Amino acid sequence: MKSNLNSIEQLRSLDLKATSIRVDLLSILSESEKAISYSKIQDSLHDFDRITLYRTINTFLVKGIIHKALIEDNETFYALCGHNCTSQGHSHRHIHFKCKKCEQVSCVQTNHSIDIEVPGHSIDRFEIEAVGTCDSCLK
Repeated sequence: MKSNLNSIEQLRSLDLKATSIRVDLLSILSESEKAISYSKIQDSLHDFDRITLYRTINTFLVKGIIHKALIEDNETFYALCGHNCTSQGHSHRHIHFKCKKCEQVSCVQTNHSIDIEVPGHSIDRFEIEAVGTCDSCLK
């Protein structure tokens, strides 16, 4: 219930109506520590229209609430954005990591700043994907 109240407040702060699918989707993403695949989002929601879900995800992407963490094998993984993302743009300086054993996708912050320069180009954003074995699977 607390998660739903937080979701309603967050939606209202972004001038979005707190519809049931928006609240439910935001709650599902908030409760997860990892990125969630579109198919798992579908499985977690009940009584929803696929087009409404698609539009809700697009609204969240545009508003800077969520980002695409990984697209692989016709499956898209979504994760919540940090406070630096807005409707003007996403500002991610982390790595999207996929564990090859448990297949979980997560946004991993590094101890070092990630800066990439390409001579003769101006970079607005970049994405880094890494594949390996997560700490949990290494144990």
